[in-house]
Amino acid sequence: MTPPYVIGCDVGSQGTNVALYSADGELVASSYQSYDLSFPFPGAAEQDADAWPRAVATGVREVLSAVPEGPSAVKGISFGSQLDGMVVCDEAGRALRPAMIWMDRRAEAQAARVAEHISRQDFYRSVGANLDSSHAVFKALWVRDEEPEIWAKASWLMSPGTFVLREVAGPIAVDYSNASSLALLDPRSRKWSSEVLAALDVPESMLAELGGGTDPIGHVTAAFAEASGLDPSTLVAIGCGDEMAATLGAGVFAPGEVCDVVGTAEPVCAASAEPREDPTMLVECHPHADPDAWLLENPGFVSGGNLRWWRDQFAPIERGAEAEGLGDAYDLLSRQAERIEPGAEGLVFLPAMQGAMAPEWNGSARGVFYGLTLAHTRAHMTRAVLEGSAFGLRDILEAMISAGLDVRRLTIVGGGAKGPLWRQIKADVTGLPVRVPLNVETTATGAAILAAVASGVHGSVAGAVEAFVAFQPDEHEPDAERRAAYDDAYRRYRDVYSALKPVFGT
Repeated sequence: MTPPYVIGCDVGSQGTNVALYSADGELVASSYQSYDLSFPFPGAAEQDADAWPRAVATGVREVLSAVPEGPSAVKGISFGSQLDGMVVCDEAGRALRPAMIWMDRRAEAQAARVAEHISRQDFYRSVGANLDSSHAVFKALWVRDEEPEIWAKASWLMSPGTFVLREVAGPIAVDYSNASSLALLDPRSRKWSSEVLAALDVPESMLAELGGGTDPIGHVTAAFAEASGLDPSTLVAIGCGDEMAATLGAGVFAPGEVCDVVGTAEPVCAASAEPREDPTMLVECHPHADPDAWLLENPGFVSGGNLRWWRDQFAPIERGAEAEGLGDAYDLLSRQAERIEPGAEGLVFLPAMQGAMAPEWNGSARGVFYGLTLAHTRAHMTRAVLEGSAFGLRDILEAMISAGLDVRRLTIVGGGAKGPLWRQIKADVTGLPVRVPLNVETTATGAAILAAVASGVHGSVAGAVEAFVAFQPDEHEPDAERRAAYDDAYRRYRDVYSALKPVFGT
């Protein structure tokens, strides 16, 4: 354990993971603080924005106990924050209402009205992002339309990352990757798009100052130093979006390498030396955590969130066993699903519980089990949930190939990377080898890398990645026989989706 130290924070939608790293990249300590989500009506997903900085402060205080030299040995802190969230704030930067997070789909009508003024193709070319209600700006437009009394008090439209940064350091700033999730940034120039701002009638004065993820924004505020136990001299890097941080923390830099981030959602990301466009618009182009790179990515359909829903609603025995210390509930479910043949004997699950991001962007799509018979068991359904996410991943990889990327290998990170069955299913469905970092919670690692560069602990992003990232020695190789079975199952999945599009209303 070599001082000095840096802290990386993964500010997610179910909780915040705070990780303390030494200069040589060793994970010294971590702390996880959970918080609640609320779903006030179908399609809506909200969170108390103030819970994020509180969780960061609590987590930091806990990991500081592992620093023998004391808080002054921690030189920097940064964040990988959930993307596509909207916090409508007053002039002082206080949230005026609960934050609308990435899975919120209430703004379908607002997105449809914008499409009457600017085509979806022109919107995509302008900001590298789809004209889709999942992106943050449309949630702000919903507030403007539906809560005019709130909008009248609004001065700032913040991403979750900006909200946390203001609480920790003071300035109202946003890095290019978080800004891009608002669907208002031109990824080529890395400036706010005047064309889209005009089409949406959103004043640029409501948006934060732009900067790079490794840019030092200042030091922690006196209030945050007191709340967290950090030394007031601790430097704060602007940070980036969670999927960009996860990709960076997974060491995915080389062409052909893809990072599959399996958390509540499943962003799929590939680094690029230049901006790219996907003719199908399934994958978007955003600035990367590294200010010198871009990311071709799909922001993520609900994936791990589906599995958690399945566990919470339909696995009381496994949850009870976990509570008694008899094993992890997910592992117990996976062992049952492992006995089922690939393709789940014709059972298909569409992972569109909060709308679809694959095989196309469709906010009206919904989750479906198709093909149920009296011969199917709960184990079949568990396997179908795992396979449905793998089919969505294949959709995205094929779109990346159509955009000109030579896809060669998957690096899987996040909580979903811990399951060997799910990893092997993805290798078999995609036909690609799968590797896993030694530390699968790479969002906090990526944020720590940004903090290390901003504070001078490391001189470059590449140097910090070399110190912080290592991989498990064994890779999952695709099995040719299972791949053939999955080719048939994948076609069935696509056929089911196509058949249900009229039912979804698109």
